[in-house]
Amino acid sequence: METKSLYELIKHIERGTHLHIGVLFLGNYGNELCRLPHDHTIHASVICENFKKRNLDYRRCFRCRNMALRKAIETKEPFGGLCSNGIYEYTHPVVLGNDVGAVIFIGNILLSGEVNERLKKRIGDRIDLISTVEKDVSQDELSSLGKIIEDYILLLFEKGGYKLEYGDALIENVKNYIRSNIEFNVNTSLVASVFHYNKSYLGRRFKKEVGVSISEYLHTERIERAKSYLTKSNLTVIEIAEKCGFSEIGYFNRLFKSKTGKTPTEYRRLCKISSVM
Repeated sequence: METKSLYELIKHIERGTHLHIGVLFLGNYGNELCRLPHDHTIHASVICENFKKRNLDYRRCFRCRNMALRKAIETKEPFGGLCSNGIYEYTHPVVLGNDVGAVIFIGNILLSGEVNERLKKRIGDRIDLISTVEKDVSQDELSSLGKIIEDYILLLFEKGGYKLEYGDALIENVKNYIRSNIEFNVNTSLVASVFHYNKSYLGRRFKKEVGVSISEYLHTERIERAKSYLTKSNLTVIEIAEKCGFSEIGYFNRLFKSKTGKTPTEYRRLCKISSVM
């Protein structure tokens, strides 16, 4: 029987529900059959996207996800809990020997089917958002889903190997983590901490593989994300700076100009002119 990709399994499980399933691969683990699109490595439900429009909720989400990630790595045991916005998420580490090779997140759930006080406060008058959340999923069901996905990942590892066919699996996982969290205060120390590697060792290995330092890669990814917002959204330059991980608008303007030769405002204006010509 032909083995399908992890993404195909996740789509099949999610079909007909409001569940959101994401998997983050760690260390050197991962292969082509396990590769997932960006929206299945992060929180990407309708209600989460609504929360992420507010900068404070963005940062809450980032802190909450990393706390869950660290706990999964340290305990190597499945667990569940409410996120900072009051949505339930089940976290299931995939353990290989002494390593956690991946962490499965199954979320966008109202475990009891009832809106808790934290969620009421976050959604305000947007009661319609509740219809986008899965209700009344039991812990046993979540545990079973986590085990199904874990077993399938192990099967894909057995079939396709533990590493990508090209490049370095650890570095690909680091790049994926950076791209998934570009709007937050990500830096080399944080990345090394999340992946449980020495900061200097990871920095050297990343530069050898990618050709630039983690910091430079972060800058490039942030500017690319900013260029996309400038051409495809009506967000202000300050809002775009925040969404790309810049806390100081002056620094954002200087870095953007050094990378593109234009200020963000000039870049947006020139793109609009060229689009109508």
